[in-house]
Amino acid sequence: MVKLKTGIDGLDQLIGGGIVSGSRNILYGPPGTGKTVFAMQFLWQGLKQGETVAYDIMDKPFPRLIAYFKSFRWDIEPYIDRGKFIAIQAFPHYAPYPKDPRVIYFSLEDFEEMKRIDRLISEKHVTRFAAGDFSEQLFSIYDIKYMEPIEDWTINWCHFDDIVNIDIMTAATQKDTATQRATDLDLNKAHNIFYFRFNREKCQRELRIVKIEGCSHPLEWIPFEISGKGINLLLTSKAKRR
Repeated sequence: MVKLKTGIDGLDQLIGGGIVSGSRNILYGPPGTGKTVFAMQFLWQGLKQGETVAYDIMDKPFPRLIAYFKSFRWDIEPYIDRGKFIAIQAFPHYAPYPKDPRVIYFSLEDFEEMKRIDRLISEKHVTRFAAGDFSEQLFSIYDIKYMEPIEDWTINWCHFDDIVNIDIMTAATQKDTATQRATDLDLNKAHNIFYFRFNREKCQRELRIVKIEGCSHPLEWIPFEISGKGINLLLTSKAKRR
């Protein structure tokens, strides 16, 4: 199976070279724990390797996302101009504020439109797709009977079209039954799951590879830092020997 490098120092060696193409991945944790930076760094690595990538920017106006990339010296604008970085947005758009001509807009409530855009992304030979930041509560507002075929479609889409799909999901501080049911559906369908947290005792961000197919991996929480170059794992000697 083809593996795509994450570009994150230390992570690729832990997971056998990268994330398997055709897989559905969930980045899950509280706000501010590094999930979005992980996804951005993964997309940037693909751009550097000549791949075409796509991002459902979801919760940000596109110029803010571009600026966020640039804060790590990742200038995506030349790739946007060449059609190598494709932006779509499911986040609600309100008049009178203008739509960005560089963004493909759609509604999460229109499953057929979602499938059409996914196929458009495939036709452009996208290898990496990231979406977020979703909140757990967002999933819970949709009927589970509506969400399940969307999840199944996404699994089929990324598998058969060889796309690494990454969803960024922000954990809720409080969960009702509907929220828990929606989260369980999303996590149970994923091939690979990465948890993120902020360790208050050690004052550091940490990630844990909860589930990943096809390779050995550590089970403990792994500390990491976010620098001007993105995420860097702070590996112990034990982890480095794996």
